[in-house]
Parts: sequence; C-alpha cells; structure tokens
Amino acid sequence: MDSFDVYFLGETLPDADPAQVRQGVAKLFNVADDAVDRLFSGKPLRVKKGVDADAASRYRAAFREAGALIQIVPEDSPPPAAKPPITPAENASAPTKTTSQANAADMESTAITLAEPGAIIDHTPPPPAAEIDTGNLEALPPNTGSLEDCRADKAPRPIPDISHLHLVDD
Repeated sequence: MDSFDVYFLGETLPDADPAQVRQGVAKLFNVADDAVDRLFSGKPLRVKKGVDADAASRYRAAFREAGALIQIVPEDSPPPAAKPPITPAENASAPTKTTSQANAADMESTAITLAEPGAIIDHTPPPPAAEIDTGNLEALPPNTGSLEDCRADKAPRPIPDISHLHLVDD
C-alpha cells in the first residue's frame, strides 16, 4: 500500500480571499491568528506523514474548503520546493490572475513562430543503424513460394450421432 506525506507551502486557491484563507488554515492547525503567519512563510511544512491515499484526499478536501492548497508527495521523498513568502498585504493588494490570463501573459512575452509545413524541427541525429547479420538468408525467385508448408493438418473431428433426436410439432 502506498503512503504519502502531506505538505503545506502557504499556497491559496486563485479566487480565494486571503484573509478568509488565513482564518481557515488557522482553524485547521488550531493556532491563534497571530501565529498563522509562520504557516504562510512559503517553506514546506509537513502536515502529516505516512498517510494512505484516502486520508491524503481528505486532507486535500479540508484545505481546499479553507481556500488553501497542499502538496502530496510519496512518503520519504524530498519535500516540495519552497515558495517565496507572501505577506498578507501583498496577497491582498496583488491582483489575482486566472491560469488562462497568466498563460496569455507568458505567451505575449515569448515570441513563438511556426515552422513551414514539412520543415524538420527535430535536429537530433538519428540513432545508428542496427547491425543485423543477414548472411544466412536467401531469397526465392518471384512467384515460386507457397504457404503449403505453413498449413497445419488437423485430424477431422467425428460427427456426433444425432439419430436419437426428433423434431416435435406443437
């Protein structure tokens, strides 16, 4: 059975109110409001160690209900990368972007061009040809082969005796 570690990095859902998320997370951790800032430092904080998939799913649901995100990683693997800390003032004043807005902004700053049809875009060299010894093979002249040697002769099955069966008219 797979076991997982659950980490909280201070991430919130994109449309969540930061103040409400902080209150919800404080309630989940059962800490005072002034101590919740340490939870949003961006450093990975292991919430639970060695839980099964069902328990990890319940943790995810509880944190999502509070407006926060968690990271679930296989047990004893390194913790997820730390996120830069977000202060409550930055989080409240920063405009939230949806994923599609962020992707559009990234695409605007990156010049993307399309290659002409039929152009080779993968310039990695092909692998070397396999060296196969074909010295013991021979070819027959065209139209001289048959598949008779591939046919498997099977003994015919005996027909069962059905003379004792009759048809009855209703």
